Amino acid sequence: MRRFFGILLGSIALSMLCSCKNAGLSSTYAPSAAKDSSSSDISDPSAASADVSPLPSAAENKPREAIFRAFLAENYQKLSDACFGGISGVGFLDLDLDGGIEMLIFDAGASAAMGLQFFDIVGDRVECVSANMQTVGALFGGEHLSELVVNANHFEDFRLVEDSATGEKFFIVESGNGAVDFLYTELIRFGSDNGTLTLRSLMFKHEDFNADSGALTGESFKLAGDTVSRAEYEAAYSGFFGGIRDTGYKARGVFLWEDSGYETSYDGLMSMADKALALYGEN
Repeated sequence: MRRFFGILLGSIALSMLCSCKNAGLSSTYAPSAAKDSSSSDISDPSAASADVSPLPSAAENKPREAIFRAFLAENYQKLSDACFGGISGVGFLDLDLDGGIEMLIFDAGASAAMGLQFFDIVGDRVECVSANMQTVGALFGGEHLSELVVNANHFEDFRLVEDSATGEKFFIVESGNGAVDFLYTELIRFGSDNGTLTLRSLMFKHEDFNADSGALTGESFKLAGDTVSRAEYEAAYSGFFGGIRDTGYKARGVFLWEDSGYETSYDGLMSMADKALALYGEN
């Protein structure tokens, strides 16, 4: 069932993306106008584009690697118990483009997608900044814990894109989940608040279905948290994707089922983490 709805989510996202490319750019919702703050507005024409540094090398992140690895070693049991079905994937990305990698942990998920937990280093301490599993957030979160959660099925869902007008680069993800009676997708942009990873919702769509007939029974749309019409949502979606290009950067990580050595144990998790760090170093 999870695989079926994962395909469904991907198909819907792809079809929307294709239609948006054909629809052209709406200047009201151009990505170059998007603020990287907690403001409820999507656009701010006066906002200046950021000068983004290149993605950091593995060598530059050796101290952070050691901190993350020590955190996993110390908290293996707590993390495993807190994640639904255990830990299914580990990866490392510099999602806020501040020069330091963050750690991503997939749980086993439910319905159509797996859930994610995001960890950054605040000071010299690992802190959870977003958690699909509330237990993870309660154990390892702090003042930077976001209310936003991410559901996805692939590390490649995290895309490094570039504003076509300004050249600004930033990561986005199209989070989503569903079952026989609902489907939601949410476009999330990653940023930084004084060096700590942040998540900001740009667009959200929720649809309800009759479980027997599959007929649409309800729908709602939001832009930066504000309720809007379908037409406003589609215009914003079109404008956003019409104004960016994909950089081609390939986000990579490791999933439990990719190697028999990644068994559900302490040694398995540490092997996954070491492989994920090596993959980041190859980018």
